[in-house]
Amino acid sequence: MHTSYADMTSQIATPPRWWDANGVPRYVPFSPHLCPDIYAEQVVLLGITCQECERPFSVALHGSLWAALPHPRTLHYGDPPFHGCIGDTMNCTDRVVLQVWARAIGDAWRRRPDLEGVIPPTREVGQREPVVWDTAAHGLRDE
Repeated sequence: MHTSYADMTSQIATPPRWWDANGVPRYVPFSPHLCPDIYAEQVVLLGITCQECERPFSVALHGSLWAALPHPRTLHYGDPPFHGCIGDTMNCTDRVVLQVWARAIGDAWRRRPDLEGVIPPTREVGQREPVVWDTAAHGLRDE
């Protein structure tokens, strides 16, 4: 379960656009440059929903040479960002890979749209409806 970060969210009238791997709310459009790990070589933005209330969230995960990420469509974020619902304590439902970025340390980030798309259903979760993610509503950019 992530902390609420109420010290920040209570001071800002606008809802967060996305959350980082630590559940920290972010208020500017997503960019791989905003990853909290300066050594990251992979950054993935996922579309998830709360298991309980189905509230959608855009969340980021990252990996490096020392802790590489698996294929983006097999990633799991874990608990959703804190939002005052019993679902805060449950695993999220991973829905869609919104953006994938990669680089070698010192090089520019490059987007990998070939790795993006709907996350296929799993037996544990059951059948999921296809998700059409409103990227504009989540403050995302296409670069």
